[in-house]
Amino acid sequence: MSLPSLRSLLAVFKPEHSPGPPHDVRGGRFVVVIDCVLNQNVRDQGAANCSAMNFEFLRLCHENDIGIMQMPCPEIAALGFKRQRSPGTSIRQALDTPAGRLACAELAASVVARILTLSEQGFEPLAVLGGNPRSPGCAVHQAASELSAESGVFMLALQAELRRHGLDLPFRGLRDASPESLAEDLQWFGQLSAATDAWL
Repeated sequence: MSLPSLRSLLAVFKPEHSPGPPHDVRGGRFVVVIDCVLNQNVRDQGAANCSAMNFEFLRLCHENDIGIMQMPCPEIAALGFKRQRSPGTSIRQALDTPAGRLACAELAASVVARILTLSEQGFEPLAVLGGNPRSPGCAVHQAASELSAESGVFMLALQAELRRHGLDLPFRGLRDASPESLAEDLQWFGQLSAATDAWL
């Protein structure tokens, strides 16, 4: 009895139909979020308002099929984890220097590059979520369609970089220092999530 040919052996193991692309269940939308919303450990000493992360925000993202793009902390990027600076200098003052502004601008450029990469693949950025009103890097204070000068140094750099690339995303702080303010912010985000069409 002759041995089967290689061609006949391959025919046995060859599937009848070539499989199509794998089923993809991604929601196609994402929100850009400051580091400490998902990891309170990166906050400055005494500034954490959650034991680990903002679970209510995560719940809203989960319920509405929204991905999360986490941005690095600008304070750590510019000053290190311990926010090293000259005695008597606030974190805001340290960030609002040529070196601090350069660090925030470079971080903003890297964040926007990631947003653009995702957008070019068809994924939709919904918003940028910053921090508390007194956050040196990430406060969000609105003045009409612009962030006002009271906003965090990094948020200002980020909005400028986004607009330089033709992106005009809504900005909002997640103000977890105040339960009432946080409730307002989560309601806003929930409405934004529900009002935005799901990705097809």
